[in-house]
Amino acid sequence: MFSRILINIKLRSNVTLRSWSYQCESIVAQRSRRIQQLFTFYHRVYGSSGLARLLRSYHKQFEPPIRGIMLSAVGAVGLNITGAIEAAGFNWEKERLSLKNFDLCRRDLDFLNQLPNNELCSNCKDKNMQFCYCTIGNKKCKSLKDGRESMRNCRSPLNLKRDSAPLGNKVIETFSESLWEPYFSKDEFSVWRREEHPSMYSYKVYARFDDISADDLLHVQTDLGYRRIWDETAIHLEMVEEDPRPNSNSHLIYWEMQWPKLFSNRDYVYCRRYIKDDKLNVMMVCSRGTEHPKYPVYSNKVRVNDYWSLMVIKPYTNFSEPGVHYILTYYDDPGLPIPQNIKSWVTQKQMPEFLKKMYLATKQYSFKRALEMQQIFNLSSFHLQSQEYLANESRTSWFRKILRTREPGSGNCETNTCEVEPLNWTLE
Repeated sequence: MFSRILINIKLRSNVTLRSWSYQCESIVAQRSRRIQQLFTFYHRVYGSSGLARLLRSYHKQFEPPIRGIMLSAVGAVGLNITGAIEAAGFNWEKERLSLKNFDLCRRDLDFLNQLPNNELCSNCKDKNMQFCYCTIGNKKCKSLKDGRESMRNCRSPLNLKRDSAPLGNKVIETFSESLWEPYFSKDEFSVWRREEHPSMYSYKVYARFDDISADDLLHVQTDLGYRRIWDETAIHLEMVEEDPRPNSNSHLIYWEMQWPKLFSNRDYVYCRRYIKDDKLNVMMVCSRGTEHPKYPVYSNKVRVNDYWSLMVIKPYTNFSEPGVHYILTYYDDPGLPIPQNIKSWVTQKQMPEFLKKMYLATKQYSFKRALEMQQIFNLSSFHLQSQEYLANESRTSWFRKILRTREPGSGNCETNTCEVEPLNWTLE
């Protein structure tokens, strides 16, 4: 009996090995697809850097030889996994906007610092401008090497406080040797332009608002949900991804903008990053067009790939007090040749209207927030809980402003004008 079994095994060994190899290939293929799906899923959830940290944490938990087997299995499908990661999400390590982009705002800060002594050049006088940016914006500096004058030689870093924020890689490319020229001035807005490419201009807008704060203005700029409410041209606006690195303040955004009739809507996929620097007392936002596989080019829209913008928000005093300077510099290629007169009409009409809507939206947000604060500190429902809480010196500065009591029967309230005596504070 045993000899027969051996003879059958020898005769059928080829068939047995072939079946066994087919089963192994099937299992390996299933496991490979499963690993690829897991990598794709975790990449969408955690991003590239988060996925790397997750792999490192699992890597430490495996001891040889299991760890070696696991790494070999991962290496067997490494190329497929890498391709899946690139196709599944946004590579933040490559596409994150660099903090060096904010160095392009140095001239804007110089312009704001010299506003009290701002003088109009001849071109700005001819255009009846309120302010002149040309003197600072077109300034050239000599090179220490060859002595040649160039606007690039005037660049110097702002030395922003980074903390643990990543530096980033992508930089905004501008043709910095072109000269700024006055374009128009309307109401509280002043606009200059600069030729980036033949008949293609970047624009710089300056405005100042006395009754809104820098914090509120930045919130209105970065809150996409609120933007969809006050900006009716934002047909579609959503956050695609958020940078997994902490303190990066970077987001990937899809935006579809409504254009007038007879024109197709424009849509953008762009990366946005903002920073708040207490030392320089300024907030800055930069944006740059990019790509994402989740949002391909649509046939019924015109994709704007060449797009960038820089925004400077500088308060008169501090971020929470009313009074703010605002500078927006932006450039985009609409994708199709548009007559210059239509471009001028869009710039001179639509831009001021949009900025006014932005200002009114900020006013409305400030008013709503003030009402919420008033409800929180409603005097009729506010009661002092304990003398120990009252004696906290860190709270006395604002307690004295908002906490007032009226004894029953005191004051003249017949005409709805009650005279309220302040508390006599005794701090131990």
